Parts: sequence; structure tokens; C-alpha cells
Amino acid sequence: MALAFCVTPVGLALGADFTVDSARMAAEKGDPNAEYFLGKQYMFGTGVPLDYGKASEYFRDAAAQGNAAAQNNLGALYARGLGVKQDYEEAVKWYRQAAEKGDSLAEYSLGRAYSLGRGVPQDKVEAVKWYEKAAGQNQADALVALGDLYFFGDKDIKVDFEAALSYYTNAVAQGRYQCFNNLGLIYEQGAKGVEPNPGLAVKYFRDAAAHREGKAMMNLGRMYEEGSGVEKDLVEAYKWFTLALRNGTLPAQHYQDILNGTTPDVPANMVLKPEQIDEAMRRVNDYTKTLVNQRKSAFPSQ
Repeated sequence: MALAFCVTPVGLALGADFTVDSARMAAEKGDPNAEYFLGKQYMFGTGVPLDYGKASEYFRDAAAQGNAAAQNNLGALYARGLGVKQDYEEAVKWYRQAAEKGDSLAEYSLGRAYSLGRGVPQDKVEAVKWYEKAAGQNQADALVALGDLYFFGDKDIKVDFEAALSYYTNAVAQGRYQCFNNLGLIYEQGAKGVEPNPGLAVKYFRDAAAHREGKAMMNLGRMYEEGSGVEKDLVEAYKWFTLALRNGTLPAQHYQDILNGTTPDVPANMVLKPEQIDEAMRRVNDYTKTLVNQRKSAFPSQ
């Protein structure tokens, strides 16, 4: 979830039992929970017309009375420039007030601000501090962010695959599929504290591929090409390289060129015959149709 709009989902915070009418009556008496509720309704256009300006007004009233969720959401509006003039410093001000009250979304958003240097000087160490506070409350975006920081490293953050594995695993338990590919890479390579497990790497690459993650498709192709974690199958590898290219992962072209025999000095047993390429393309079409049908089943109205 992006920094600019990390907000509390409708119905999951104070005010869930209000109706619009009852909230208006309570808000007129200065009830911060009612003000927060109305702000959420206007932010998402739920039961009222979508109106970010009115959302910001209600959030401001609630935030002034210390409502942490309203403070976080007001920060989100300033970060995006919705209903108010975009102002990252003002966003950070409200995020910080909510974060200091222990609001996990605000802790994540404040960490993200430090990570990107938006409204505050860029400071990855400070970002980790706030991410860890949010992760301690199982805030999924913070878990992903910490996993990424330890997976890729930074000038102030050492690469630590063991830590990345822990954060990614917790994020995956909450359905964050964007971690699957990096989890696959960790298990493919192994690291300090992490035993290599090619079979598990293949599983995670496959899970990521099901969400149209092009890099995972390319990595799955590599595993089939090498026979690592799966039985070697160059036709299946070609299928995944093709799918990776269709999903924008251009480095997959190198691997496909090897199987096409257009790369110099490729061993003959690595070059596919025309009928094998035809079979690979048939598998590509079958896989694509399967994904389309799965999406139709999951979203029948679309």
C-alpha cells in the first residue's frame, strides 16, 4: 500500500456502529468518533457523495481531539493532496501524532516517509524504527517494507536474508503475495540461517507467478531450465520465459534466446525444436486461459 493513502479500512475502527444520520447528530455535539466516521464516509463515498474536502474537515475536527485514526487519515489526505493542498510536512505532522499514540497504520506511514524522505530528511534507520513498531502489531505493509529493506539492503541497512525471511513469512500469512518472489530467491540461494530449499523456492515462484509477477515467471523458468527443485523441462521453461516477457520482464529474453538457439555457443541439447516451441506456446495459451477463468470465478461481476 502506498504511503499517500494508507488509511484505516471502513468499519474497522471507532464509529463502526454509527449511521450517517446518527453520526451527524453526534458530530454536531463534538463527538470525535462520529466526526471520524463521517470523514471515512466522505473519503470513500459510502452512504454520501465522495468529497475529500468534507472528509478532511471531519478528520481535522476529530484529530484536534486526539483521535489517532483521524490523524492518520488526515495525514494521508495531505500526502496525496486530496481535499487539501499536498503537503508532505503536514502529512508527517499528523502521522507522527497518531504514531505516538500507537496507531499501526500511522507508524507504517511515518516509517515510509523517512524511507522516501517525504516531509522529513531521508533516514532508513529511523524508517526501520517506525516499521518495527508497526510490525509489532502485525501491520502487513510494515512487514513487507522491513522484508524489502533487509532483502535488498541499503547504505545504513545490511542485507540480512534471515531477517527478511521472517518478515516476509509473516506478511505472506496475511496474504501479501508480493513477497513470494523474494522468498523464492532466499530459499533458492540459501543464506546464513536459511538452508537452501529449491522445492520451496519453486513453490513461492509459482505462487507469485499466479499473481502475474513477471520476475517470478522468469525465475520459475530458470528452475525448469536447470532442473532445480523440479524435473528439468526446457519446454516448460520456454513457457515461463514467454509469460515473463508478456508481463514486462525483459531479462527473460536472454533465457528465451538460449532456448531459441540465437545466442552464440549454445549447446545443441539446449536448443528447442520448432515442434517443442509450438508445444510451449500451447501451454502458454492454456495457462493464460486458466488465469482468466480463475479471475472470472473470483470476480463474477467483471
